[in-house]
Amino acid sequence: MSSSGRCWKHTGFNPTLFLLPTVIRFNFKGITLKVVGIIGGPKLDGNTYKLVRAVLDGALDAGHTVVTWKLRDIYIGHLGYFADELIPPIDDFEKMKADLESMGALVIGSPVWYGHVDTRTFNFINRTYVYNKHYSEENAKKWPKAKAVNVLTYGREEEDAYDNILDWYKMVWDNYGMTESINIVAAGTGDNPVEDRPELIERAKEIGRSL
Repeated sequence: MSSSGRCWKHTGFNPTLFLLPTVIRFNFKGITLKVVGIIGGPKLDGNTYKLVRAVLDGALDAGHTVVTWKLRDIYIGHLGYFADELIPPIDDFEKMKADLESMGALVIGSPVWYGHVDTRTFNFINRTYVYNKHYSEENAKKWPKAKAVNVLTYGREEEDAYDNILDWYKMVWDNYGMTESINIVAAGTGDNPVEDRPELIERAKEIGRSL
């Protein structure tokens, strides 16, 4: 863990136990990616964390480097506007930029609150507007043509209950020129938490291995 306690970099199995410096390893494809995990929601190790963690564990199995950011532990400010100009805040998003600009894949997870992603995740997405070509052509070139994995967890039982959120994610990532938008959903987590669903966890790990 960094001295700020805000970012975790992992390079081995079960990184929640061993926090080590980043190392580069080659997978069977001969390509190593930096996979950036963004975990929304207020809980330390809830359903969203466990499902994102499974995807990241799969990426580690494939030899990729993983960097994890928990939005509960950092401050992401709101974009301001003054004199016909968008004003980015001074916040911890600045610390994330190096990872975002060098990632080969992004894994973003959120619980669903009131029909949409939680407020921390929504604010993070809004904050990435500084990479939108309408804000800055120069910044837009810095956002990688990477894959996105969208992780949703919620209490409703229907697997397609929030397909509109997944469509929204795809719209955002398409706008940034990302190459693929992959979805994994955990519905009904109130009575059937992620930790009790080995098939779902294995599917998440397989997504991570395939990156």
